[in-house]
Amino acid sequence: MDRDSQKLKALIQMVEDVSSELELTPLLTRLIQNACELIGADDGTVGLYDPDKNVIRTEAVYRMPARELGAEMAPGVGLAGKVLATREPVYARYGDLADIPLPELAENEVVGMPVFWREQMIGFFGVGAHAGHSFSEQDLTMLLLFARHAGIAIENARRYAAERRRAQRFALIAQVASMAASADTELSLLQQVADAMHDMLGFPNIDIPLVDPEDRNILVIRVRGGDYKHRIKHIDRIPVSRGIMGAAITEQRSQCVNDVRADPRYITPPGVIPPQAELAVPILLRGDAIGVINVESEQRFDDLDVVSLEIIASALAVGLENSRLFREAQQAAITAERGRLARDLHDNVTQILSSISLMAQSLPLAWKRDASEGERRSLRLHELAQTGFAELRALLKELSPSDVRPDISKSGLAFLGLERLKDLGLPAAIEPLLKRMAQDSHQLRFEFSDYVPQSLEHEEALYRICQEAVSNVLKHAEAASIAVSTRVGPQIVTLRIVDDGKGIQQTRRDGLGLESMRTRMKHLGGVFRAIANTPRGTIIEVALPRQDRVLAPG
Repeated sequence: MDRDSQKLKALIQMVEDVSSELELTPLLTRLIQNACELIGADDGTVGLYDPDKNVIRTEAVYRMPARELGAEMAPGVGLAGKVLATREPVYARYGDLADIPLPELAENEVVGMPVFWREQMIGFFGVGAHAGHSFSEQDLTMLLLFARHAGIAIENARRYAAERRRAQRFALIAQVASMAASADTELSLLQQVADAMHDMLGFPNIDIPLVDPEDRNILVIRVRGGDYKHRIKHIDRIPVSRGIMGAAITEQRSQCVNDVRADPRYITPPGVIPPQAELAVPILLRGDAIGVINVESEQRFDDLDVVSLEIIASALAVGLENSRLFREAQQAAITAERGRLARDLHDNVTQILSSISLMAQSLPLAWKRDASEGERRSLRLHELAQTGFAELRALLKELSPSDVRPDISKSGLAFLGLERLKDLGLPAAIEPLLKRMAQDSHQLRFEFSDYVPQSLEHEEALYRICQEAVSNVLKHAEAASIAVSTRVGPQIVTLRIVDDGKGIQQTRRDGLGLESMRTRMKHLGGVFRAIANTPRGTIIEVALPRQDRVLAPG
């Protein structure tokens, strides 16, 4: 009984120990070591099930030959393959199993234990004992109990890893949006994006070619990231009729190839070993493909990779257009349009993506503190990303000629603040956006009780100013509360944003945000002011002449 009690205590302690680990690789290493220590096994492996290949891949080992790490076992091959084929625990002499990959361990007694999550096999434990040592019925029971708890821990680590991948991609999207609004030239913008994709997402090989403006049948590769940036120094010219990148241009849709060796379109650069997978996403502007974001990896690409790169390609299209407009800024009309686009990007999309970046930074701590809190923040990140994507699509639609403007889906329209503004008025448009942008630590208060809907042009200005002001508070003010209110007088409508943060500096210089707010008010004959609050914080107040409107019924 003492021995049983000690094993039970050890099991409880091990479960508590592994439950706190959210990183998958360290978790698996601890799991197999603890499993072996729990029942006195001499060595062991832990593998995860790959449903695409229908194999068990060894992810961590304990006192096993080095070649075992990364090995893939099909059904019926060795201990892992036996468990994969039967979905049942296996207790046997290793040498009695079929197609064993480690014949030097043939005399070992081994136990194979499947790991399940919600009735689906997700992995496997394999432990062994040298000749002369066997496992008891109690050992098998203990290992079975440990495997059940391991399934929960593995699933939690996978979910955490998935949310962290999303957070990394959201952070990259925010950074690319900032680059798109500030880059001087096309080449500098493309190189910054290629380097950021390598540094933040770890893609080993990156190409960002553009269509030759003088010969639209040719892709010109001047910009590379990752290993290609250092290994390939020359400029490549590739016909759009060739390769996976060429297919992205001609078909104007993303090309995701998870086994390039099986795709005859893949072009191998000289001296380069082909990767596992390639993803080519077209850069679309005004209904035309102007370039490609192309990444290669030794890992399979999934829907998150495709959607993330499509959002980046949309932001990059706007950035490239801004760069081209900059070169043509001698024309006053183009200069004015470029300024408007910059304001819209800064006041709307960039602020949304800045909120995504801030929230993404807090996600790992939130997951470690409380998984439900991590899920809530992940949902808000998803909603903000959809909002930003919809706004980018709307900007691209404005840039396109009227005869080729792409339609925005109903789901995209649902996240467009200006759509809600048009149909429902300022309060219904601004409240959900600010609630998605703010973190849980900020208290938001709204007061619109006497508000009267204004002309759409005036409401859009109030909406953008409110979004910009609140975004500045979230990024810089270290405030606990933010109050947004309106007051409607006989001739004037006033909007106030009040926070209790660290306030504005007396010696400050107006940045792009304050200047944009001031410009919007001046254009509409309104008044803007930013003053210190008492005892601390800032008051942003704007006033516009009343231009009442009646909202459409329904």
